Amino acid sequence: METQAMPARDMGGAQLAQRFCSHALSFSRPRLVNMDLLVRFGAHPVLVRIRDGRVATADIPGAPLPSSDVSLEASEHAWSRFWQAVPEAGWHDIFALSKRGELSIQGNLQPLMAHLQFVKDLLAAPREAQA
Repeated sequence: METQAMPARDMGGAQLAQRFCSHALSFSRPRLVNMDLLVRFGAHPVLVRIRDGRVATADIPGAPLPSSDVSLEASEHAWSRFWQAVPEAGWHDIFALSKRGELSIQGNLQPLMAHLQFVKDLLAAPREAQA
């Protein structure tokens, strides 16, 4: 039986989206990555435009939502657990979250799989600093 340890802080979707935006804007890797990634924190979307391995923009889009190559959606609770300094097993990776039914991946999987480590590192950038 799995124990349900609560994350250090369970934030609302708007707070999570802002936290992600602030970390994403300084994220870059020396790779040729060009894609539009939509990340949803509950009902709060963030559109990340990645050009030449750098996050060009990370904005909370208005309605209607613009198109994106790939969309990742999870609850506020799932993102809070994913962003712990050392997430528990099953909460540590986007595919683990997907397997648990906590994260939905939609869209064109080719750019996601071609640049998987880039996307995983980008999504993990807001993790809590380890003490």
